Amino acid sequence: MRIKNHHLLVFCAGAIIFTILIISHGIYSFDSSIILIDEKWQKIIQRRQREVNESVGCHDFLDKLKTKIPVSVLLIDSKILELIGKNKCDQLKMYETPIEVATSIRKDLNFIPRDLFQPFFFEINQQKDYLEFDTKPRRIIPKSFETVKFGNLAVPLKPFRFRKFWERSRLIECSNSTVHRKETDKKRKINLELSVFELSRLQNLMVQYDMFPFISEGTLLGWYRECSIIPHTQDIDISVFASEFNPKFVEDMRNGRSTFRLSRRLGKLDALELTVAPRQGYHVNTDIFLMYQEKNETTEIDFNWISGLKGDGERLRYHFPLFEPICSADLLGHLVWTTCDPEKAIIHEYGERWFEDIPTTNYSWFESVYNVQRNMEWFSSWELSKITFQDGYPTK
Repeated sequence: MRIKNHHLLVFCAGAIIFTILIISHGIYSFDSSIILIDEKWQKIIQRRQREVNESVGCHDFLDKLKTKIPVSVLLIDSKILELIGKNKCDQLKMYETPIEVATSIRKDLNFIPRDLFQPFFFEINQQKDYLEFDTKPRRIIPKSFETVKFGNLAVPLKPFRFRKFWERSRLIECSNSTVHRKETDKKRKINLELSVFELSRLQNLMVQYDMFPFISEGTLLGWYRECSIIPHTQDIDISVFASEFNPKFVEDMRNGRSTFRLSRRLGKLDALELTVAPRQGYHVNTDIFLMYQEKNETTEIDFNWISGLKGDGERLRYHFPLFEPICSADLLGHLVWTTCDPEKAIIHEYGERWFEDIPTTNYSWFESVYNVQRNMEWFSSWELSKITFQDGYPTK
């Protein structure tokens, strides 16, 4: 009997040790670069994927339309593209309102029938990564999109994506203010041209996942204030609306299927910040903030916010007036997207004296701005280990 009890005790002890080992293995083998998606976010992501899943339909209409156009044009009419993309062919009608098209050959404007089309001219500048349209207001869109030809009519292959380009295509200018700073603060921490090139490359990559990032934080301030990147800044800041988040963007970086890699992740999907860097080429870190929208319970005014996470577990929130609508801007010959009212967003964050330079050495990302809310949430070290990830990200 004693032998049996002894065997039972040994068995129980072994089972307990085995269970502890399994739990420990689960703890220490947990990959914190994985972003868990709950039911709420799964629905948001699925809704977004249905929204972007468009292709060129209504070929009968386009075949008729191509017979009416004697010169090469690009179809830019958002209403027509929406109906084509959603295959609502019964709502397509000729001659009801002029269909917007564009050509890169100015003299061809004379050969486009005005009873059916409203033509515009666009310029292709080899020194810039965008097309510029001679509209009022002037508009720019990325060059990087494919088309399918119906005779002389070029139709964007991804109607939804092109409409997003057009929605945010209004060109706005930077203020190009004179900034007084010490000589030591004029020395650049990152290469200007190469860092902007990598920003453009990252933007083009995110567009492939139907995510449309826009400059924010210090990068927005640098562009608007001095039409450049702040010399003493050490990284790039962009945001993307949380409703546009595509988990495949992160999965492909994690699995080495992307030209960029994930070097840091902070927070859960409901308050997320990512840092990415190129796998090859010039190394510059870009912080990607998911931007969320809420309604102020007191004023009932909608606002946007992004999240921050300190090393001691404190989560912060930075609130803004609504960033939409989004416009386009030129940054060293590259197209970037920005809020259409950059000065309003900048004053909200940096105050009325935003035009004065604050050296990075004197700047605190959680104390130097006007739009921060502290103590939004606290995480234990155990919880932090589950929602933070670093791989090659510099620690201060």
